Amino acid sequence: MHRLTKTGLCLSILTAAAMAPACGGKKTPDDPTAKSSADAGDDEGSDESGDGGAEHAAKKDACNGFDIGDLEDLLAKSDCEVPDAKPETVDNPDMKGKLEVTLTASPTRVIPGGKVDLLVTFANKTTEPLPLSFRIDPLARFETEAYDAKKKRADMPAGNPPPPPKGHSAPPPAEQKVARVTVAPNGSARVRVPWEAVKMKWAPDKVRGTAVERGYPRVPAGNLAKGKYTVKVITPLIGVYEGGDHEVSAPALEIEVGQ
Repeated sequence: MHRLTKTGLCLSILTAAAMAPACGGKKTPDDPTAKSSADAGDDEGSDESGDGGAEHAAKKDACNGFDIGDLEDLLAKSDCEVPDAKPETVDNPDMKGKLEVTLTASPTRVIPGGKVDLLVTFANKTTEPLPLSFRIDPLARFETEAYDAKKKRADMPAGNPPPPPKGHSAPPPAEQKVARVTVAPNGSARVRVPWEAVKMKWAPDKVRGTAVERGYPRVPAGNLAKGKYTVKVITPLIGVYEGGDHEVSAPALEIEVGQ
């Protein structure tokens, strides 16, 4: 019988050890399905930046734009909501020279009771992306106000609102959140807001179905008298430094009501 010497046995073990792959090392390419732990780690990273990363990128892209034609619709998308953000915690940087908010109308002269198509434009005047924050509760609200030549509200009913009918209580206020849209360099975002040259009256019977954020409900009650009015659009824009007239978040223009 052939007998291995002690020296030969040791050499055989060392040779086998040298030829075997190291523990945890990369396997030989003989098995095309075999992957090392490093490869597996790469796959895990790919999954994270693949499906999850693509989804995150899609959400981000959904709230970016160079020519945003319907800002109100975009702000209604859950993708644009900022998680755990509150309107009162948003910083108010000076946007002078960066953001220009304008209000235009077509037409600028209407008959009493006529309708006007207002257009609010948020223009990025810089060469960098400009993120804009808006209050939502749960939607973004763009509301109008009309002032006469004496700077008195012309579209509000006289006196204080009456108490609502018995059993007609307003729904609880909605939670205020923040939505964010990024306007591309030299781009703009727009929203159209209708306005009617009418007076209003209190509508207590509509208290039950009206969100408290919109104030006491009102309905049209006749035409505005002829004259020139300053019409404002109160936008939900936040996160901007401005004066008491809210010249940034509440742009205004003059509209003539006549024949």
